[in-house]
Amino acid sequence: MDELSLKEKLKLHLQFEEGMDDSMLSFYIESAKDYVLTATGGQKDYLVMMVAGIMFDYSVAEKELGEALDALTPFFVQEVFNQYAETTD
Repeated sequence: MDELSLKEKLKLHLQFEEGMDDSMLSFYIESAKDYVLTATGGQKDYLVMMVAGIMFDYSVAEKELGEALDALTPFFVQEVFNQYAETTD
């Protein structure tokens, strides 16, 4: 079985239905990759998916977008700790 692309995984996560416009998903994924890389120094798919999903859900509401991204801080911190632990083992 072929591995799904990040875009296809995001569509499944967002429960995209046939015919819905997915033209902005690539933009959200690339923006999420940059955001996660800046926050953690890496690009774990699950974090990229979570950030891209938030960007999709809150694409207009600036305050709510910021609050939702702030809520992910514990995940970013944990990922940085995991990366540090892997490099010191």
